[in-house]
Amino acid sequence: MELLNFIGGAFVPAENKITFSKRSPFDDQVIAEVTASDAMDVVKAVQSAKKAAPAFRDFSLENRATLLQKMADYLELHADTVAYEEALHQGLPHHFVLENSVKVSIDILRRTVQSLSQQTPSDILLQPTGIVGIITSWNLSLRLVIERLAPTLAGGNVALIKVSELSPITGKILAEMLKAAQLPEGVVNIIQGHADVAQIIAGHPSVRAISAVGRSSTLESIAKAGLPLFKKLQLSGGVKNPLLILSETNLREYLPEILRSFVMGQGQLCWNTSRIFVVESLAPELLSLLKEYFASLQPLSDPCGSEIWSPLISREAVTLIHNKIQSGVSEHGKIYVGGAPEGSRAGFFYKPTVMLDLPNCSVLQQDELQGPLLLVTPVKYQHEALKWANTSYLAHSAVVWGSQDKAAKVASQLECAQVWMNSWMTGSQGAIFGHKQSSFGNFDMSWSGSFYSDVKKLAGTL
Repeated sequence: MELLNFIGGAFVPAENKITFSKRSPFDDQVIAEVTASDAMDVVKAVQSAKKAAPAFRDFSLENRATLLQKMADYLELHADTVAYEEALHQGLPHHFVLENSVKVSIDILRRTVQSLSQQTPSDILLQPTGIVGIITSWNLSLRLVIERLAPTLAGGNVALIKVSELSPITGKILAEMLKAAQLPEGVVNIIQGHADVAQIIAGHPSVRAISAVGRSSTLESIAKAGLPLFKKLQLSGGVKNPLLILSETNLREYLPEILRSFVMGQGQLCWNTSRIFVVESLAPELLSLLKEYFASLQPLSDPCGSEIWSPLISREAVTLIHNKIQSGVSEHGKIYVGGAPEGSRAGFFYKPTVMLDLPNCSVLQQDELQGPLLLVTPVKYQHEALKWANTSYLAHSAVVWGSQDKAAKVASQLECAQVWMNSWMTGSQGAIFGHKQSSFGNFDMSWSGSFYSDVKKLAGTL
């Protein structure tokens, strides 16, 4: 498979003719050759977007709604195939991607269609922001792009999308969807390539707004490129999600569901938990059940399997998490289970690892992990769990397990953007912009808000 850029309504290789290989996380086999873009390809995409912008900004709201509806219809018709392709490239279970990426994307598009029929106040004039740059990480990347592309197009903007080099198939899926919806040429341009391309897009003076998702270091480089030009910025990333287990939780009954927020995605998703704070009375039982659970866990050999121990996204990710675990040992952490790559099979598998006794202010307790490392900390009192969960400078989301009253009280005191109580990845499917250093900029996701539109206030009479 050859994965190309999508510029001016056509699939085209990078000007430099350079490619790189995308390998399957499941077996380390090459599944695609990907065009490696550079600054010249960004210039071509910007020129294409500029050419398309005047006509598309004059599209009626009804015509924009029709385009978005066609996009939703295409994804619904090809949902299984799209989910499988994404899952294969991202090393995730097909059913998880189908439910949490493809179906959510369809819902976002249809909700945006409905919002286009809402009446705008007579003293407000909405005009497109211009060229919107969309830059996303690899995990459930179709969903991350659609969350931003739907309001971009609804607002009459044109878009320049940089998909992650770790999930290049997303660019192909998006382009095929746009062609099927008969989107005018140049309205959306999609660039393949490495992280340096994202910085080029963020720093291009013709790109008016940047909405990006990624790890903290990536977002920092994007911000440095975009801030000197006073662009609109919408940056989401940087996670250190805690899971709190309160007294009276039935661990034996709920343990698989409790651990799903860690195992599903192997700590690589922005929704994953990486720390457990458990009351001391339940700690011995939890540790015993953890050892039993992970001893019986089997790896997911292909996207259609039912197992939830999935591979990491790349060989580099395996090395990175192994080095972090070793650094935790140097900080006096104790490896309770795991702690080594899974060497009996091909692919990028690492044994889910549980570590104990790490100081709450240690580097691993505070920084992003991006891998299958779970830090377990027993606490004597509930308020201790809150204290240490809130100590982190990252505040995306959290999970709380306990009685309804206790869980609700703890949820109200956690410093983060979303809390799941006795569940995970349920309820609201909107974009989550974390608190503290987990996000930055203008978080208005409405097509008629101040990010995806330039909102003009009209005053006086003629």
